Amino acid sequence: MRNERTVDAGECVFLWCVTEHGSTVHPDDEVHRSAGFGVTARVRHDTAHGTGVLAGVEVGLVRREDDTETWVVVETGVGVSLSVPVHAARALIAGVQSDDLVVEALTPERDID
Repeated sequence: MRNERTVDAGECVFLWCVTEHGSTVHPDDEVHRSAGFGVTARVRHDTAHGTGVLAGVEVGLVRREDDTETWVVVETGVGVSLSVPVHAARALIAGVQSDDLVVEALTPERDID
């Protein structure tokens, strides 16, 4: 479910930001965050083996006060996250879209399990 933009968030310079800036005094609450979207995925630690654990994952944009760029963030809510700068996410998407075998595997009609 996507968060809705609030009137206060409309003052932000980032159109994708849904943070209600100025509504609290805690600096961490001023981080620019997009609404994000959730999916269910299997996740595991990089040193683990096996199928991992089923977890809700949220994907969105984040930009902290001291950041010089916007990040695409994948968070599990269990202390695991992945952050890549937007330019790297664009390169990842372009790489996936340029590989015919990967595109074929990602086509919904194809069962790859």
